[in-house]
Amino acid sequence: MKTGKKNELRSLAVAAAQMVRQRVRWKQGKDGEHLEKRISRGHLPPDATIDEYNQLIQRILQEAESNVYHYRFGRTDYFAVTSEIDGTSWLVLISAKGIMETAFPPDDMDDYIVQSKYVFLGKLKELTP
Repeated sequence: MKTGKKNELRSLAVAAAQMVRQRVRWKQGKDGEHLEKRISRGHLPPDATIDEYNQLIQRILQEAESNVYHYRFGRTDYFAVTSEIDGTSWLVLISAKGIMETAFPPDDMDDYIVQSKYVFLGKLKELTP
């Protein structure tokens, strides 16, 4: 990847993360679906609320040591931000427009990153001016 393109993607990633840190925005009706899925898979406790799920997401996006990756699907740029929270590795996937796609703990983070062909952009602290 060319340096100019990588810098542009880093800037987009930081802007998207800042938007979600301020307010978690899900596609219409998707917040409840994702919360139910995380609860049913045992990723969150049975009594978890959407506010608690959103706070977990925002915590990951505030961790200076979080890893940031780029993923392109069609013409749309997405960013995966990964961090370990309370002993569990979580992945947050957001669009370049700051819209939540999903957040979950992959069974094997390294394998998931490789299989998904994510491109590493750096640690969050390295991307934030």
